[in-house]
Amino acid sequence: MPKTGSKQDAGQDKGIAATAGKPKLVAIDAEGKVTRLKAERLEIDFGDGRKLVLAFPERAWGDLEIEADADDAAAVPMLSLQPGACNLLTLRVDVHHDMSFVDVPGLPEHARPPALRLSVQKAVEGEDKANAPKKNHIRRWAQAALQRDAEVTVRLVGEEEGRELNRAYRGRDYATNVLTFAYADGEDLSLPAQDNSAVLAGDLVLCVPVVMREAALQGKTPEAHFAHLVVHGMLHLQGHDHENEAEAAVMERLETDVLRGLGYADPYA
Repeated sequence: MPKTGSKQDAGQDKGIAATAGKPKLVAIDAEGKVTRLKAERLEIDFGDGRKLVLAFPERAWGDLEIEADADDAAAVPMLSLQPGACNLLTLRVDVHHDMSFVDVPGLPEHARPPALRLSVQKAVEGEDKANAPKKNHIRRWAQAALQRDAEVTVRLVGEEEGRELNRAYRGRDYATNVLTFAYADGEDLSLPAQDNSAVLAGDLVLCVPVVMREAALQGKTPEAHFAHLVVHGMLHLQGHDHENEAEAAVMERLETDVLRGLGYADPYA
């Protein structure tokens, strides 16, 4: 049973394949225009004396990636770091298959943070695609709200699909900001599970144009509003709700605490 995302209810990229061991570098502007770059390294000047240099040496220990990803949605991409000096790190991307959640006997409950297996689907084009949040940002927001092991798919959609889903599952003929679907062997998890050791499974659907409009109307940055809705949806997956004032107060407090930890302002202020 889906849950709508907030009380203020307002209603594959082509892979850049490396050839002959040399990566293709492209720059993408705010309108989605792609420009091919010919470079051995990239330098980012922040304008205050700080620079960030990204290099692609021919005989690297590994691949340099900003975000780890995999074509196989069932695989788990991971980053490994190898320090080279006090101001140098080399990154390697590994993809693992058939990974499962494992509890280590004897460890206290707080010794291992909840594990998140995340898949992100981008069913958007054009401006919506340019406005969609990055997977590493979604992972950070979702992980911060996680209270138990979970397998979550986040689907980013446009206005048409958002409206169809909201109409089909909630009987409301408009696109809403976020929909939450929780599953466990076909059972609805809208109520807290008795066994919190079980792995939670669910989907979040974020309607990108609705989120962008709401952010503008509420005077928020798109990043802050996307972060709020991901946290809100993750709490729904874990049994929280806002059907009455008492539930809403608890949920809003949790959201505010999680977002503060992520560096965002109170979304209800």
